[in-house]
Amino acid sequence: MRIIIGGAGEVGRGVARALYDEGQDVVLIDTDPTAIKEAQSIDAFVLMGDVSRRDALKEAGIRDAHVYIAATGSDERNMLSCALARDLLEEELPLEKYPNRQPLLTIARIHDGDLIADEEDRLSRWSGVDVAICPHQASIDRLTAGLKSSSLSEVLPLGGDAWILEVEVTNESENLANFTLGQAEENIDGLPKAFTLCRKGQRAFVPDEHTVVSPGDRLVFATIGEHTFKRVSKAAGHVEPPYPEVPRVAIFGATQLGRQLAMKYLKEGAWVTVLDDRLEAANELVGSSIGAHKRLDVIHCNLGDLDLMREIELAEHDIAIATLGDDNDNIAIAMRAADIGVERTGLILDDSALARVVRRIGLTYAVSERRVAIDSILMQVHRRVPGHYQLMPSVPEIVAMSATIFDGHSRLGQTIEKIERKGSFRIAFVERENAEGSRMMFRSKSDMTVKVGDRLILFAQADDVATVEKILER
Repeated sequence: MRIIIGGAGEVGRGVARALYDEGQDVVLIDTDPTAIKEAQSIDAFVLMGDVSRRDALKEAGIRDAHVYIAATGSDERNMLSCALARDLLEEELPLEKYPNRQPLLTIARIHDGDLIADEEDRLSRWSGVDVAICPHQASIDRLTAGLKSSSLSEVLPLGGDAWILEVEVTNESENLANFTLGQAEENIDGLPKAFTLCRKGQRAFVPDEHTVVSPGDRLVFATIGEHTFKRVSKAAGHVEPPYPEVPRVAIFGATQLGRQLAMKYLKEGAWVTVLDDRLEAANELVGSSIGAHKRLDVIHCNLGDLDLMREIELAEHDIAIATLGDDNDNIAIAMRAADIGVERTGLILDDSALARVVRRIGLTYAVSERRVAIDSILMQVHRRVPGHYQLMPSVPEIVAMSATIFDGHSRLGQTIEKIERKGSFRIAFVERENAEGSRMMFRSKSDMTVKVGDRLILFAQADDVATVEKILER
């Protein structure tokens, strides 16, 4: 399958690298010589060109493409190039002459969520964009989940109430360190199943019940429910304060992200304080639909004023989150809040490398919007098997996926063991509707038979994704 990516920045390169690792035919286009040079390490076809020009898309092979992804830094350019790609394909291969040609899926990375708000099905009609990826809400969901147990290295969603957790095992771990995983599951009530072990100096691997866990190892767990986060963190030897039932949350920045974050916490019953040094932004929030909420305070102030931070009792807040437009400002503010005494601090960054560094420091929990955008785009590329598609940045060779069993599916009525024998993947959970109509998660068992409506959550090697999709798409 040929996939053309317009834009060789961090998002474009991240998507290209993941798809190339799967064996896809990938083409990257950019006008920036630096981006082109960095993209050449991927070993995909890299083309110097302008995505808003027909000749560049022709040279990239648009007539043979199945997917076009626009991932430049400009929303307008991304939408324009999607429309151009669609029009060019129709010009090259008109449907009336080629009725059986593969339709082109166009995906655009969007930075300004207001640009596409409430457009839904109309977006494709007027813009040429089939799927718009604005990762604000997904970034917020990851951040708020991660802050519930900030000692976890990664908290990644798998849909429903399923999660991937990565944690480093410390010397203080009493029932996990220096035990086999089989012994640890006996010692620790409700310990989720570990699907990957990362050991310094070694390639990540899938452990079994006889694998001995050592301090310093990083384990990747598949789990159900946010209530298990603390259990995993404690098992690895981390000590955290209890998460408050009604937290006080300070949000630095009345940005689009800050407003969405405030809305989420207010809906959960939290007390929220939003601080911004831009009077216009603060007034806009006050005049919005949540501006008069009794649990919301909006303060226009100098964010570097430590006396003011003490005056508003920042240290008494349970959570402090930075959502400004500059990564370095966000890092500085989040670390300042941690120094003042806020126990849980978080921030949303653009740069994924910076986010990894911040998490290693351990003072705050960081989420990269670019990383979330990459995951969201990949999920759409793999829409042949509807469900989640989740890369793990620290273990790029392992992919988490989900797939739904529909009426007439070729795997309907088969056991988990039989399905797993079809390929090199492991099914972690089965989401199934119970007698009351609620969706429940069950740990998979070899003799479990899949039913209509079941959602399988599984782990596979990145280079086996195409094979897994063929097994589960029918």
